[in-house]
Amino acid sequence: MPRFQGPQIQRPPANFIIQENSYAERRMFPERDVAFHTTWVHTDVSGVSVLYIDGHAGSTTLEDVIAARERAVSAATDPDAIFGEIEVVEADGRKGWGWSQRVQSPSRGLVQVAYSAVIPYDTATWVLEFISGEPTLKSAAPDTLRTIISSFAIGRTRWNLPLIGLGFVGLFALAGFQRSRAKARADRLRSINLVTIKKEKPKDGEGESDDEGGVGGVGAA
Repeated sequence: MPRFQGPQIQRPPANFIIQENSYAERRMFPERDVAFHTTWVHTDVSGVSVLYIDGHAGSTTLEDVIAARERAVSAATDPDAIFGEIEVVEADGRKGWGWSQRVQSPSRGLVQVAYSAVIPYDTATWVLEFISGEPTLKSAAPDTLRTIISSFAIGRTRWNLPLIGLGFVGLFALAGFQRSRAKARADRLRSINLVTIKKEKPKDGEGESDDEGGVGGVGAA
């Protein structure tokens, strides 16, 4: 059973919550319509983390991803932005591509980290972009960001019909066994012959002598 139905990361970090409409889409492929959009968000005094998930119709090639990274490099406005090279990313049993990004300089330190990934399917493409300014995620980037993104999957509940059928057969067999035991017990109870035992009357004088002896003893004392 998937933790989340539909296109979602299946292992979100602790305290991350879904915010479907709070953040705008990330248009990695501006020429394509966005068919699906959601975000995972975590905010506290240490910083903000946002993971964007956007879906586009149609598959995607490595050439498309190379062009998207080049556009991202050209559009960067921070002079301290550093982009990693494209690498293979696996998610949901499929191979995609991704690259890391950070804003860092000797004077500013590590300001922000990010990871972008593209997971192509046969008829759809999923784009995930994870941006964080939180110290714990910055110190472990890009490995942690990549690992979280790699938990992405199309969550579907798949029913194992043969196994379910065996389960029903087992339940029916158990019910039949219980009924057989109950019937056998009822048959045993019906086969028992109940006999009435007559109570014997005391012999003459036996019970009375004991009572009188006892009373006489008390009176003598």
